[in-house]
Amino acid sequence: MKKRRPSRLEAAQFVSETVPLFVVLCLLSFVDVSAALARSWSYHYVPRTPKPSPEAAATPASVPAEQLSTARLLKQAIVFDLAISIQERVGSDKAHTDHSEYVVSRLALFDPMGSPEALSVLASLSGYYVGARGEKLYDCLVLRKGKALKTLLEQYLDNGNPECLRELGQSFAKPSNALGGYALCPSDQRQRDHLTRLIAEIDTAKSCPDSEFASIVNTQHVSSGAQ
Repeated sequence: MKKRRPSRLEAAQFVSETVPLFVVLCLLSFVDVSAALARSWSYHYVPRTPKPSPEAAATPASVPAEQLSTARLLKQAIVFDLAISIQERVGSDKAHTDHSEYVVSRLALFDPMGSPEALSVLASLSGYYVGARGEKLYDCLVLRKGKALKTLLEQYLDNGNPECLRELGQSFAKPSNALGGYALCPSDQRQRDHLTRLIAEIDTAKSCPDSEFASIVNTQHVSSGAQ
């Protein structure tokens, strides 16, 4: 009987734990699978936190560990999907909407996370441009986390965040139609401007109430250009 080949999702999850993301992207160009199939796993992938046993549930240390694992998977899924959209040179409104919906739905899952480890992953996403709607939701999440996230953002403001270029390469620093003419890897200046604004808004106790959060998540389509 012919053995079942591992699904693309299973392979992607394994690779994401063992090699940098840019290697995953390189593999895509050599695997004889259409880009549409590569995207299909991404759209249907929902990271699931394993349900702990009653004994494990009673251990406080298990919560940060589970949140960190889930946060890392969410981040990789978001970046992977954005990179695919750029490689495919997405142009149609339908394709823009599909990618925007996916990114926003995954970003929203950071909202209930509060462990320092998970917040560190969220802060690191400031080094990527996640689309107009995605960035709006990201800013909302930052305000909802408030001072718990401020120190982490200040570190990136002071030291920079070259992760995107290091992991994906210089080609993703170029403007892309898939992101409304913006690059997935923002320039140092754009990152500084974004972080400076977010930190200032935290200092003034600006908020993002549940109603605004829900409005962003539930919006069906907005322009892909940054605000």
